Amino acid sequence: MKVVNADEMRELDRLAMTDFSIPGTMLMENAGIAIVDFMRQCYVYLRGKSVVILCGKGNNGGDGYVVARHLALLGMRVSVFALEVPGVGTLAHTPYDTLCKTNPSILFLPNLTDMRCALETCDFVIDAMLGTGLNRAPQSRYKEALEVCKGLPANVQRIAVDIPSGLDATTGVIHGAVFHAHHTVTFGYPKWGFYLGGGADVVGEIHITDIGFPWEAIPLQIASQLSTPSDMKSVLEAIRFSGADAHKGNFGHVGIIAGSRGMVGAPALTAMAAQRSGAGLVTVFAPKSAQTILATKLNEQMTVPLEEEDGCASEAAFDTIARYAERMTVLCIGPGLTTHPSTVRLVQRILLEIPKPVVLDADGLNALAKSPTIAVERAKNSGSPLILTPHPGEASRLLGTQTDGVQSNRLASVQSLAKKYCATVLLKGKHTLIANPMGAVVVNSTGNGGMATGGSGDTLTGIVGSLLAQSVCYGNSVNVTRTVALGAFLHGLAGDLAVEEIDPASLVAGDIINHLSKAIRHLKGSV
Repeated sequence: MKVVNADEMRELDRLAMTDFSIPGTMLMENAGIAIVDFMRQCYVYLRGKSVVILCGKGNNGGDGYVVARHLALLGMRVSVFALEVPGVGTLAHTPYDTLCKTNPSILFLPNLTDMRCALETCDFVIDAMLGTGLNRAPQSRYKEALEVCKGLPANVQRIAVDIPSGLDATTGVIHGAVFHAHHTVTFGYPKWGFYLGGGADVVGEIHITDIGFPWEAIPLQIASQLSTPSDMKSVLEAIRFSGADAHKGNFGHVGIIAGSRGMVGAPALTAMAAQRSGAGLVTVFAPKSAQTILATKLNEQMTVPLEEEDGCASEAAFDTIARYAERMTVLCIGPGLTTHPSTVRLVQRILLEIPKPVVLDADGLNALAKSPTIAVERAKNSGSPLILTPHPGEASRLLGTQTDGVQSNRLASVQSLAKKYCATVLLKGKHTLIANPMGAVVVNSTGNGGMATGGSGDTLTGIVGSLLAQSVCYGNSVNVTRTVALGAFLHGLAGDLAVEEIDPASLVAGDIINHLSKAIRHLKGSV
């Protein structure tokens, strides 16, 4: 499922009309019907209910006029507030004119005062004011209408047509007043603004609908995608050996270099997550003072003690790791390591001298941030992929900027990281982004706020490492970006399944691990 910005969607619309001879009014009619179909499926009982539809002068407003006509035919009490009447000759004028001529029962609200009164007593309000073209703060009556909508009673269901008015479809910036939707019914493809900036806070539940045109038929190159169950299911099926004579060697050996004195929980979570998500073997390398305790926490996973300084893995441990790494498929480095100078040197040597796929997290990222050129040198001398999994704070250190700068432009940040470090980068957040050095981006569609808990990132590292190991062992050409995207998807899905049983405030990282098997089974059964 592609993700588009405003310019890309505008071009798709234009090509559908010019190159494929689809009349714009037909697309508008289909868009309106899609909204009505959604309401019939979501709410069931519509007859006799009241709805206020707010329409602008552009194509988004035209969609709203189509919605008004069809909802009236279903027996709803329909009121329409035209913030500006569409000009004669515009696409939106046709559905406006048709509505005026064919539906005398529809009440056209003459002013903002009447609109305010109607909103106070309605069952539904539909936002068809501004659409995807907005790139500045709403003005005049639009601003006033959006301000009125902020005070709607809680029981009024709010539905946005294509995008909430006031939200930038490309950047997710909220330009002043904005419509807060319970549901956003969007057409063709989801918009970037849903997943960036403040978009996630105002779109509500996203519903992606068809409007009668196969958008994939248009040869417009769009590199960004949204992870969907069907797509992620195909990745899962492509990376795991399924023969009846399978043995643990078919599913990869994950080596985890993690932990320090007093920090044994992080490597334990990483190891258990790697095993639970399908790795054949898992070995944890930890400082001697932590290894003994760690071994008592783990059952299925092996441990190896490392030379240490001050309770932290030291550079002297390199030879031990290098010897064992010959048997490893993937290395996961970072959780609980600390930034002891000797540990930093150890991590940097591993990156430069051991040609294995690496998933780098936590203090592993901090070690890399101290010498960014290591990633470039590694890319020149090794064909093994490097995966970085930073949260926004770690990303800011890798980029040499502030956390606020990363969060205000997450898309550019993840693309910059991937290019700078010649790596596949997973930028954690409300909507995790995965980018490769060529600029392609995948937006993760799973997860919830309860997963913002200690150890959640450690479990993600183990899942990604496990899936990458299985992919390498299966022998197919490894699509690292899609494999990492699958890791983020399963991690979020396990969290979503967990909060069906556990209050989000009580969710801990172990709950994510405990629901991984259910998440994998759920994904395998998806269509």
